[in-house]
Amino acid sequence: MRRSASLGDMPEPPPRHDLKVRTLARSDWGRLRAARLAALAEAPYAFASTLAREQAYLPQTWQERAGSGATVGAFAGDQILGLATGLPEQHLTGVATDAWHLVGMWVAPALRGQGVADRLVAAVCERAATAGAPAVSLWVTEVNTRARAFYRRLAFVPTGRRQPVRPEEPDHWEEEMVRRLD
Repeated sequence: MRRSASLGDMPEPPPRHDLKVRTLARSDWGRLRAARLAALAEAPYAFASTLAREQAYLPQTWQERAGSGATVGAFAGDQILGLATGLPEQHLTGVATDAWHLVGMWVAPALRGQGVADRLVAAVCERAATAGAPAVSLWVTEVNTRARAFYRRLAFVPTGRRQPVRPEEPDHWEEEMVRRLD
């Protein structure tokens, strides 16, 4: 029986200068799973998915996610302590455009406020700009005031669009923000 990741399972993080930010490879799937489940356990209000849903994913799903080239991680040794995924809109909607989205952003609580999130967002925005995207958009929950302030600091601005985070929670909303890259 597999144990789910919890914050108690995560060792004390190193100083931020020891962290390496890089694109995940298929072989990182177990580390991705541990970090993503830790994120969902620690901040369930911040994600459209749920801990229970992703605990049920098969190893193949995690391998595909890790090997997609879409996710960057902040690594302390072989452990992921921060994640961000950048995807072309076509991947999310099936509509061919040059738009990109930042999804699944998370940094371990002990590392927040130390520049790790800045490095993750910069990596996603750089990849989107290289692909020719004029902007990167994201959805952030309205109750996550710290994240909203962080994104504003990085030049993301609200678009005025809102939507429920999950259909089963009609009172839990998120807003769209966008950052121009040109």
